[in-house]
Amino acid sequence: MAYTIIKSNGQVLTTIADGTINTSASSLALPGRNYAGYGQYVDTNFVHLLESFANVSPPANPLQGQLWYNTNTNTLNLCPADGTTNASSWLTLTTTSSGGTTTFGALTVTGNIQANNINATNGITGDTITVRLATVTANATIANATVTTANLGTTRTTTITTGSQATNGTLTGVWTQNGSGTANSISGTSMWITGGNLVISGGSPTLGIRTDNYYYANGVPVSFAGTYTNANVFDYMTGSNSVSRFGGAISVSSATTANITTGASGTAGQITGNWTLSGGSRLNATYADLAERFEADSYYDAGTVVELGGEKEITSVKYELSEDVFGVISQTAGYLMNSGAGDDITHPPVAMTGRVDVKVTGVVKKGQRLVSAGNGIARAAKKGEANSFNTIGRSLVDKLDDGVGTVLSIVMVSK
Repeated sequence: MAYTIIKSNGQVLTTIADGTINTSASSLALPGRNYAGYGQYVDTNFVHLLESFANVSPPANPLQGQLWYNTNTNTLNLCPADGTTNASSWLTLTTTSSGGTTTFGALTVTGNIQANNINATNGITGDTITVRLATVTANATIANATVTTANLGTTRTTTITTGSQATNGTLTGVWTQNGSGTANSISGTSMWITGGNLVISGGSPTLGIRTDNYYYANGVPVSFAGTYTNANVFDYMTGSNSVSRFGGAISVSSATTANITTGASGTAGQITGNWTLSGGSRLNATYADLAERFEADSYYDAGTVVELGGEKEITSVKYELSEDVFGVISQTAGYLMNSGAGDDITHPPVAMTGRVDVKVTGVVKKGQRLVSAGNGIARAAKKGEANSFNTIGRSLVDKLDDGVGTVLSIVMVSK
């Protein structure tokens, strides 16, 4: 009766007929019933198992989990899958020498590992690592580290923080700041304080801040030219003419300067009080129209011709040759009245006199009077059409095409 050989996982490995011996199903010779001379093969199998198939190459017909001792490298290896004969594919388990290596495909240890040295080619991942001494010969990337005490010779880092702007920290010792980089577009900067105050207190002797040069934020040197006495230093530093605080309001009886600026033409500023231009003084403006904010029933862009009416105070002019024209939406007011009423969407500036761009349709010649064309647009008046009530203004330039565009005009709307 034939023998059926079953593997540990329940799979049939082979069937051996009576009186035969199988040498191809595995690395061992498997005799069938009544095979003559089976004893020699059984003894040979025992020897091969005892020596773990010791040889320079893997045994033939290996099975998964089978051991092979590589006499070339003196390592014990594990077969990863049935029929694996490539030596490099076997898993190396151990070595006979203390300086050798052991290779595992994947290793899970639920207890502890004790080793003289551990070398990791790629990385070590864990919740916690406790060491007495750590030597890093290349780079260390640490997302978050809590160090109680550290003696560091040289530290290279882009950020030093206590964790938040409100958390106190302490620097102790004599420090020298060396740097010539660019911070906030200012080149040659060694340190830039973006928030909070720089406070210097205590110490003996009290020195405060000592510097070779003082500069404004734009890099222009500050000049302290002049004669100083205790009296005028007190007056301008702590007395009635003093600056109340750095960056705050200035309280002086008289100030002489060539420029008062908010920093940019688009940055809003405010002058509070009743101001008078002295005799011979002038107030000049870049633009040349006088405008006032009025509440609009819709959004109107610059150049739109408007009239009083609609759901709000003003609306776009409706009819051709309308005598209700009131003004033109302006974005270039030299003087803007009622400026706090709203913004350019809800309360656009309406130019009622001065130079301003006006939306027009058709050809316009320089000097021609402009009248309403309806739908918030003007046109050149034809002969006999213009009067003191429907005239919006006069064009200061030529427009040679028939489409809708804008012309710079002198507005002088009759009310």
